[in-house]
Amino acid sequence: MASSLASQLYKMRTLDRAMGNERTHNVKASFLFDGRQAADLDTQTIFDIGRDGLYELRQINQRFDVYAETLFSESIKDMDRVLQTKEENAKLDESIRSFLFQLAPHFLTKPAGKTIEWLVRRFRIHEFNTRDVLAAIMPYHETKAFLTMLTIITFETADMDLFGFLVAQRKSRRLLDRQTLMAQCLRDRSLMAFVCQAVFRACRQGLDYPGLHSFYAMVMSQYIGQLSTIDNSAIQFIVPFVLDGLKLSSKDAQAAAYMVLGSLATRVTLTEEALDKVLCAVAQRPADVRTMAMCLVQVLQTQADAFNSRLPVRFLGILASHSKLPRILCQLAESFNVEMFMRPLLSSLAHYAFTNAELSQFLAALVAVLPVSYAPTLCERIVAEYVAHGLENKGPAEIVDIVQLRYGQQMEDAIGVAAGSSEMGDREAVHKLLYELKARGSGNKSGVVLIKETATTLYLSINHADAGIRLVAAKALKAIVTGERADVELVREEVSSLVVDRLAQDDSESVLEVILSLPLVTLVNAQELVPALVSVIEDERVPIGKLCSKVVRNLLAIDDSQMYGQVASALFPYLLKCSSTEAVTKAVYKHLPGSAFGKQKSGWLASLASAGLDNGLAAGKFNKSVARVLATELAAKWDSLADAQTGVWAAQLGSSNRLAQITAIVVGAHAETLLAKAKDVNRSVAAASLVVGSALSVLLEADSGAVVSEDVLLASGDGSAWTSLLASLAGVQRDALTKVAGGALSATLSVLSSVVQLKPNQWFAASAAGDGSAESQYRSLLRTTFGAIVSRAGKLSNSDGVLIGRVLGLGMGDEWAQFLASTWIAESSSALVKSRSLISFQALL
Repeated sequence: MASSLASQLYKMRTLDRAMGNERTHNVKASFLFDGRQAADLDTQTIFDIGRDGLYELRQINQRFDVYAETLFSESIKDMDRVLQTKEENAKLDESIRSFLFQLAPHFLTKPAGKTIEWLVRRFRIHEFNTRDVLAAIMPYHETKAFLTMLTIITFETADMDLFGFLVAQRKSRRLLDRQTLMAQCLRDRSLMAFVCQAVFRACRQGLDYPGLHSFYAMVMSQYIGQLSTIDNSAIQFIVPFVLDGLKLSSKDAQAAAYMVLGSLATRVTLTEEALDKVLCAVAQRPADVRTMAMCLVQVLQTQADAFNSRLPVRFLGILASHSKLPRILCQLAESFNVEMFMRPLLSSLAHYAFTNAELSQFLAALVAVLPVSYAPTLCERIVAEYVAHGLENKGPAEIVDIVQLRYGQQMEDAIGVAAGSSEMGDREAVHKLLYELKARGSGNKSGVVLIKETATTLYLSINHADAGIRLVAAKALKAIVTGERADVELVREEVSSLVVDRLAQDDSESVLEVILSLPLVTLVNAQELVPALVSVIEDERVPIGKLCSKVVRNLLAIDDSQMYGQVASALFPYLLKCSSTEAVTKAVYKHLPGSAFGKQKSGWLASLASAGLDNGLAAGKFNKSVARVLATELAAKWDSLADAQTGVWAAQLGSSNRLAQITAIVVGAHAETLLAKAKDVNRSVAAASLVVGSALSVLLEADSGAVVSEDVLLASGDGSAWTSLLASLAGVQRDALTKVAGGALSATLSVLSSVVQLKPNQWFAASAAGDGSAESQYRSLLRTTFGAIVSRAGKLSNSDGVLIGRVLGLGMGDEWAQFLASTWIAESSSALVKSRSLISFQALL
């Protein structure tokens, strides 16, 4: 209580003295100017300077935008913080603290200096926010800017113990060099804590600049290096700051923490508990696995005596979660001496692999790439663990077979050493186990399928980085599935997992060809098989020419009515002929008639199968024939869009697959024509509404770069022109997709203009806003089309003009000017639509 009161009194005396000095000597505290110059500048001038600096900072980083309405707002310009309540000042301090840390990366720039000038003048941060100022700019302690700030700072009594040494620096006008800072940190540990906490506070605010992390790494490393002795007290002080650094997600921040940890590891042997925490923290969430691995190697090279026998299982489990780690470790082993790390790692994994499936898989992955120089160590431990488990009547582990196959000679040697050892317990029982181990065959008795050609298991081989090894494994899998290899029987779930992974990931045409030749529908659940097969076509990992027939055949081999929607959606993009996917289209019509879906009594797949289209793929009217078949089905079942068949069409209108979307647009345009011919006005308008929206999304795509030519729009309602448009899909030009979408839009609106009669002079009437009638919906479509076209960014292109003038003219005739005027005054129109409708209206006048 007394100390708090003394501190407040001291602060009041100091502030009064500072204000008295300013009045007596006509000076003002300033970061940019000397005291007398600053005194000649009024608050408005300093505010303008600060706002100018903030504007420049906002151009660099949008995070500064928020401060324009707080610390740099007009409303706060005349505020006196001395008159504010405790709560108001606390809120102000939080805003200042946030700004100072956000400003730190730019501290040496002119805009930063301008903003600091305002904070000094208005909020007196050099008096009230001393700690926050120093925390934010401490990485710049060797610069003149830091010294300038130091010269105007007023320290409270409570801070003198921590920052008193800075007063001497200020008086002598000397820069705060690293040696002086480190000397003070060694004298007062709390200063070191202040520095680290400042760095972590900046990181938690989202800051990530090189100077911040290098400052933390250098200061902490030098602190550790200059300590005369590192006792338990020092370790307990340092380790939490190391752990805090390791928790940061930034790659640079973690690298800095690795450097600090390396400095600590070379100075002292940590306790087993402390090292366990540190190792787990290093391995937990690395931004870069290779850098993490190098840090672990360095630490364990110096901390080999910390663990009595094995590395902690929790730490090993975290390592096992990094799939890239085995190969990285082996790469390091080939280039550096990492023996002090690898030997305890292999020994520990050999022990836990017998009881922990995750660590067994991790060790198996290591074995697949491990340099042979580490084989003796591993094999000795595997033999010892095998005997120990055998003596306890526990079954052998899969890892035994993997190691034995990979390192046959080294296992023979290890078995010989164990047989001659007198430290293995019951010699008779041990020798029996060693004999069994030596006599083990391929390992299939334990359920592990080993492949002699690759010297490892089927699982590791089929997931190997080398395509040649994967091909051998794929052929072995086929031999097992077809019964050629009678000594092994895999369960369906195991085969399914291997097959799906290969279909979804493999980039080898030869491997995929073998996998696709398997009876997939009997091996893989249809829900998993369909997306895996589709990915082979869509991912473009391999040339699809040779594989598409097998992919389509497997898709259509699925005999499950509940999968109709998924299979139909997968095939939809390939129903129309297009040059880039013609091989897939050919395969669809080849296999469709004989498939379960093609033999159904109804549905558009069955209709396509019975239309005999597989023989007419080369014909120029093929696409029109397909579209007519699909449109007939769609028009007949328009009221059941939610079912498994027609619902596929509706979903494809919004598909990210452009071919699927174009196909849906074409089919919808045809269906609308059929409905219009049947005088079914309401359904025709409903179909048009869906088609127009999708067609516009294609036409107005920002990056299409395609031009919709005038002749396409003028003629698209004509039967021969429409056939020509569909035939253009078979060409090589990407613009064909945009042209077809434009033609569909034009055809759709032209059909509506023939079946929906617009009453004259109704664009300003209330009914034009929407009463649910076919006429109202048609008017809404015209407005939607106009709004979408003119809302494009930038100037309107010639093709936009064609769309506006020709397509919309189909429905409006001589009421074009009335339409533009009504659009201009409509509340639902955006500012851009209103502006461009006015421009178009003025052009007419």
